[in-house]
Amino acid sequence: MMANNNKLLWLRIRTSIFGHPLATQNAEDAKVGVAGGVPVFGSDIISSEGYAPDEILYALLLAGSLGYAYILKISVAIVLLVISIFLVYRKAIQKYPEGGGSYTIAKAYLGENFGLIAGASLTLDYVLTVAVSVSSAIENLTGIIPWLAPPQHKVLADCLVILFMAWINLRGLKESAKLFAFPVYLYIATLALLIGTGLVEILVHGVTPMAVATGHIASTSVSGMTWFILARAFAGGTTALTGFEAVSNGVTAFKNPAQKRAIHTLMVLAIVVSLGLIGLTYLAGAYHLVPAGGNTVLNQLGLIIFGKTIPYFVLMGTAAAILVIASSTPFAGLPILLSLMARDGYTPRYFKNLGDRLVYSVGIWTLFFVSSLLIIVFHGDTHTMLPLYAIGVLLSFALTGLGLAKHIWKTRGEKWKSDFAIFSFGGVVSFLVFLVFITTKFMQGAWIVLVIMPLLVLMFRGIRYVYQGEIQDVEVTREASEAFHRYVMKLKRRRANIELSDYKNKIIVPVYDLNLIVIKTLKYAYALTPQVTAVHVASDPNRTAKLLKHWAEHHIEIPLEIVDSPYRATVHDFLNYIDKVEKKGNFDTITVAIPEYVPEKLWHNILHNQTGQLMKLMLLFRKSILVTSVPYHPILKEAHPDDLKVNSKH
Repeated sequence: MMANNNKLLWLRIRTSIFGHPLATQNAEDAKVGVAGGVPVFGSDIISSEGYAPDEILYALLLAGSLGYAYILKISVAIVLLVISIFLVYRKAIQKYPEGGGSYTIAKAYLGENFGLIAGASLTLDYVLTVAVSVSSAIENLTGIIPWLAPPQHKVLADCLVILFMAWINLRGLKESAKLFAFPVYLYIATLALLIGTGLVEILVHGVTPMAVATGHIASTSVSGMTWFILARAFAGGTTALTGFEAVSNGVTAFKNPAQKRAIHTLMVLAIVVSLGLIGLTYLAGAYHLVPAGGNTVLNQLGLIIFGKTIPYFVLMGTAAAILVIASSTPFAGLPILLSLMARDGYTPRYFKNLGDRLVYSVGIWTLFFVSSLLIIVFHGDTHTMLPLYAIGVLLSFALTGLGLAKHIWKTRGEKWKSDFAIFSFGGVVSFLVFLVFITTKFMQGAWIVLVIMPLLVLMFRGIRYVYQGEIQDVEVTREASEAFHRYVMKLKRRRANIELSDYKNKIIVPVYDLNLIVIKTLKYAYALTPQVTAVHVASDPNRTAKLLKHWAEHHIEIPLEIVDSPYRATVHDFLNYIDKVEKKGNFDTITVAIPEYVPEKLWHNILHNQTGQLMKLMLLFRKSILVTSVPYHPILKEAHPDDLKVNSKH
């Protein structure tokens, strides 16, 4: 009774924190539409347009006031790149409804290595987006809350905000969409009001450039405009594009028709970013503004156009809020990317498991821990992390465009020339900007990206290599299947004169897939009693269908029972099944024989979810249940094919 009360209390606490578990059959209800997709997948790119004018001006003003004549031209060039990237990712969404974006495109058309480079670059970009966005938001609050100024306090605040964002996203996409929709749309509306009012003021009353700004830049300028300055300004302005790829990664998160809604969301974001960037840069150039660390272009425009009125405070308040909300985009995009890579075997398999709220919870927790670690390592200093920002996403843009261009060149279907031109433009320009970023920010820390990305690629390949070896080790061959049939038939002949009801020991074997590990466990169990049942907890319909197919193909004599798991609580549902068998009272003892793969190396264990270990731990408290581990050692399988040694708990 006490155990049930404790269990009920834990469920109540868990539900109050994360919400009620969502059934697999209700997955469509947990997805978002265009209105919800904009704040969930677009908060990063919407927030980026706010500081892109600063990055452009930092470079252009090296040429003095002459730089103002080029700011709008740079913005138009960036908008052309935005249009190209929109068309690239629209094609990616149309062709790959399961999502994946740059990773899927690059892997399909450029090869495995380029696919892994795209996966590594996006992973790095997502982690940095969380760290930079949250760190920048907290830095903006230090003037209002002095307690945040010391580095140790700032790091603590950063980590708490990241934890809050992880918690919101663990509650599901709909929850985060509801919470973030109001500040995101309010920011867009206030920004539109700022640009619209500013343009009207200039048309009606004209504009007077800021005298202080002009005097300041004259003393810091170099002689004339150069192509290098223009390239650097263009590269800085492309920070407004970070977050574009998240929509193509997260197609499966949209309601049906998912592709159509994802494309519409992408189009809305492209329009918002293009109009916002052109409007802000035009006003900044007209007023001859000079960005400063504590006085951004957005802040200066707000003071000039709104003054210290309610619209100004709404603009700056939502601008600060959206910097935090921008970290929601990686929490939506990275777990989906890691799940796709897990299906291909490049990341641990548990990344593809949906949590109680129909989100990839392992990916969310991973992003929380890694981004928090990054904050701690860099002491929450935005300036030291910023040079690493946007490099990964530019490389992923380049690989997507070039991959699709290569595909179009090979297939040459209808209207292939226009598609080839669009994809080539996006891919080549993004790659050139990537090179500019690496060159100009190399000594500021960009070299770290060039070190980390190859290491991530090697890690992905290493994980794939381990999984491929394990699959080959445990794959059921025809010889193994025939040997199992002979073994079962021999035992049946021995027991021909004994009634099945005379056997009072029941053995239950939890099964995820049919492999040599399971075959060995079934042989062990059947040697003790014919009362053997294989049990599969159906948390993934596709996995269940695959198991049933393999079970039938190999004609496994042991009965297989499917336990429905609508909330994907594998261990919980398996224990409930054990309880039902125990309540029937038909057996003196019930033994759970757990198939256990023993990796060649200790670190390989981190690639497995340890469900068997959790089952053993939970069953340890069941007085009437016996637990047996049946270890499978791949190195020894040929030398000792019939090794049935077990470790038992009685």
